[in-house]
Amino acid sequence: MQPTNHIERTGATTTYRPPDGDQGGYDTMSQQGCAKNVLTVGAIYPLANGYSGPTNVVLASFSSCGPTDDGRIKPDVVADGINDITPGAARDTNYVIWVPGGTSFAAPGVAGAIGLLSQFYKQVHPNGSEPLASTLKGVAIHTADSATTNAGPSYRFGWGVMNTRTAATLISQDATNGLKNQIKEVLLTNNSAIQFPVVASDGTNPVKITICWTDPAGTPNNVTNLDNPTPKLVNDLDLRVVSPTGSTNLPWVLNPDLTNQTSAARSAAATTGDDIRNNVEQVYVAHPTNATYLVQVTHKGSLQSNATQWVSILISRNVAQAPPPLVINQMAKTATNTLAIGWPAVVGAQYQLQSKTNLTGTNWLNVDGIISARLTNVVTLVPFSQANTAQFLRVALLP
Repeated sequence: MQPTNHIERTGATTTYRPPDGDQGGYDTMSQQGCAKNVLTVGAIYPLANGYSGPTNVVLASFSSCGPTDDGRIKPDVVADGINDITPGAARDTNYVIWVPGGTSFAAPGVAGAIGLLSQFYKQVHPNGSEPLASTLKGVAIHTADSATTNAGPSYRFGWGVMNTRTAATLISQDATNGLKNQIKEVLLTNNSAIQFPVVASDGTNPVKITICWTDPAGTPNNVTNLDNPTPKLVNDLDLRVVSPTGSTNLPWVLNPDLTNQTSAARSAAATTGDDIRNNVEQVYVAHPTNATYLVQVTHKGSLQSNATQWVSILISRNVAQAPPPLVINQMAKTATNTLAIGWPAVVGAQYQLQSKTNLTGTNWLNVDGIISARLTNVVTLVPFSQANTAQFLRVALLP
């Protein structure tokens, strides 16, 4: 509760520091809540009759607000944190309504929902790998209900109210409507790009694309270095959606006003632009035409941490497309001992190229590592031995 001096103890030394937090309740996140790769949860009052629109969403008075000192969006989502039903201490079957509550009630509710969504993902993708942490975080953000009358995120409510049912629907659609039409996990490499088409249904259903990634650790602040605006983002990825007319749709951005720290700037509606702070970006096309849009994910500078970055991509309100036939359609000798092999691919799918020198038996050998498709046509170089009288190649789609 402000104004209260912050107390810093180092050994036997006690230092009283001025209160943190800016006008309007902004910049009040705890250090744990500022971590960029976690899902930070704010608290709202209960929605007695369920969510019916942003006007009935009220932030709890004790719930902290962003921005972080470097201007990132926090919290990520909000959930009910007041009057929650919880086990009581009186007996094994005792339940109580906890008044007034806290973010310590909202966060476990979201954590439980994420656990159920992870379990459901594995049920509908029985042969697939575990979803990335960034995928689960991205699904929660992508499917949240708007908590403000303005489109886009805010520094009070983040991306909106957690909606577990909508999140489960997205996961279910991804498993049934074609292949990876709603959820993609793609490995981005240095000086490369992810690119794929998205077909919009009509002008009444907005198309939304979100990317989320687990960013490498940035340089931490010293405990006494308050309001350090230096960005903590390490791998700066960029989401762009090109319309059929050639115009480019940019992601949402908020004004952190790190210089003046005014509530007027921080409460202003989100605009669009180049996001250089967050490891979540979202493009919202409110009135798409019934046509094909081109989604592009690139990066600035050089990617750190092994020069690669896994990216989770979430898409909604798009027309599901059937996967192309899995057939090698390109083969060219590029050097004495090298072949270029290509095939049509589903972006986000993983493939394994295999070879053998005869067609008897089942001894297909993997050629190099697993290939994560970044484009709708994959081309890879494979070794070719002129000493072999014959060499057979095939490509396998991994679950």
